Amino acid sequence: MRLIRQIILTGVIIISAAEILQADIFYTPKQYNDLYNEKIACELELKSLREQSKNEKTNMLEKIRSLELQVEKLTRDLERAERQNSSDQLMYEARIAELEKMIRILKEKGSSREKELVEANRELQEKCDREIGELKSLFAKEREGLLKEMSELKDEYESRIASLKREIANLNQQLAELQELTEKQKKELSRMENQAEDLEKQLSDEIKKGEIRLKKYHDRIIINIDDRISFDSGHSELKKTFLPTLAKISKILSDYPEYYIVIEGHTDDVPIKTARFRNNWQLSTERALSVLDYLLENSRLDPRRFSATGYGEYRPIVPNDTKENRALNRRVDIVVIPIIRKQDK
Repeated sequence: MRLIRQIILTGVIIISAAEILQADIFYTPKQYNDLYNEKIACELELKSLREQSKNEKTNMLEKIRSLELQVEKLTRDLERAERQNSSDQLMYEARIAELEKMIRILKEKGSSREKELVEANRELQEKCDREIGELKSLFAKEREGLLKEMSELKDEYESRIASLKREIANLNQQLAELQELTEKQKKELSRMENQAEDLEKQLSDEIKKGEIRLKKYHDRIIINIDDRISFDSGHSELKKTFLPTLAKISKILSDYPEYYIVIEGHTDDVPIKTARFRNNWQLSTERALSVLDYLLENSRLDPRRFSATGYGEYRPIVPNDTKENRALNRRVDIVVIPIIRKQDK
């Protein structure tokens, strides 16, 4: 039962892994390393399962051999009992003959002893017959039970072997799919690095002016917009002076149809509560939506690739312990994420 539970648990983990692999996601090197470690763990678990299966097979074969020896012993006992019964039968027949002889003698004498001996002989014969029948029935029942147990053990063993073979096949298939996705991911991330350099060149003037900051990560590009040049304090309407820069960003994004675009709004930790905004959550979300609405005025952009969210003050890039740091945390990030899919079969 412990082996079965382990196999079920491994199956659940692998099914969960398959669902993750089929989702429209990508893997970072760290995630890939984690997946590779999980692969190694699966291989070790598989090796352990094979060794355990081998041991259980050996144990079951030994148990089957033991049961066969028991059946042989019971068969020999039954044969010995039958021989003993035959011997007893001869002895009883001789005894009966002797008693019958005595009966005849007693009948001739007309003694009351005759009736007693006849009755005793009858009772003795019936008792012997009952004991022999019970013994035969007991041996037959035990033999049938042992044969049935042997058959059940054999069926269970064959079922476990078949299950392990299916599990091994599934693991091999998942590992192959993981390797295929990893190669696709590497190529996509390499291409994204080249496009990030191109994006930096196109926005070089805005970067030099300090209007935006460009951050390149191994799996995404972040265009960081300072709220000082994009929004008035405590407002969510875009400044008209910033619209040309945002229009340029919109045009550049239309050249990258293979990316997801996430607009993230962020604030510092200074609380806000006005007639328009209940808290920083609402302010950050409204600012992200303002940027999203303006970008989607470009008909070349596919709205299905875009999303917007507000994080309030809960995802600062630096501690909110100085005026300068708070200014850095008040921002809108345009996060460019590659769409990495498994190759079609």
